[in-house]
Amino acid sequence: MLGKLFKYEWKTASKMLLVIHGFVLIFAVFSRIFLELNGGINRAMNASGEMVSIVTILLIFAICLCIASAALFTFIYLAYRFYKNVFTDQGYLTNTLPVTPMQIVVSKGGVAILWIVIDVFVLIIAACILFAKGSFFQEFGRVMAEFMGSLGEQRAYFWITLISVILTPFAMMIQVYFCVAVGNLFNGHKVLGAVGTYIGVYMVQQIISIIIMVFTGYSWFGTSVTVRVNDNMYVVQDEISRMLTPALAMSLIFSIICTAVFWFGTKYIMTKKLNLQ
Repeated sequence: MLGKLFKYEWKTASKMLLVIHGFVLIFAVFSRIFLELNGGINRAMNASGEMVSIVTILLIFAICLCIASAALFTFIYLAYRFYKNVFTDQGYLTNTLPVTPMQIVVSKGGVAILWIVIDVFVLIIAACILFAKGSFFQEFGRVMAEFMGSLGEQRAYFWITLISVILTPFAMMIQVYFCVAVGNLFNGHKVLGAVGTYIGVYMVQQIISIIIMVFTGYSWFGTSVTVRVNDNMYVVQDEISRMLTPALAMSLIFSIICTAVFWFGTKYIMTKKLNLQ
């Protein structure tokens, strides 16, 4: 049943999102064609004709705005779908299905996380379409290889960073679902209640995160970074990663705790405190 829920949610949610992300990529392609017809991005921005340079700047601004808007819309749209399917009149049907509340959360959250990943890839692809040249990919591959190699020398820093990156989409969506679920407890203005809850939760998280960074990173203020002539980048990186590792570790633990709290809080509300009035 979980697979059917995921399949249905994917088909329903993706109808609009595929169109929006497809538009972003098509717009990037036409922008690149315009730039190439005018000698590339550098020439187009410094063209003797004032109109060409203005259009180029506007195109770059527009594609950045389109990418950001698509990502923001995806996030809000998927959160609204959770609210609409579970906590409005549609919830009478959704909550009578032979599934558990957590299966509903997993199916919708799985689709949401997948679309967050797609957003990242669309951003990268659109940027490559707009700016990349033949040597770009070779240079990018070389830089990434050096970066990953240097990270491998700092195993704790590497693994903490990797786990944090993987956990982030899960933490984002379950936090939103928790806030939507809390908004459901309000007798009126449930959407405003969810938004207010999200703002409040976000502010508390930021305050706690700052406290964690201050206590775990207190020694930063007394640390001097020695820069050598040879391999100076590696010296600086080694020092920075050594300083950041405790703070990142504590932040990761805090994020895991928050994710667990949001998960069980959402489960409790959907199971014991469901309010469809």
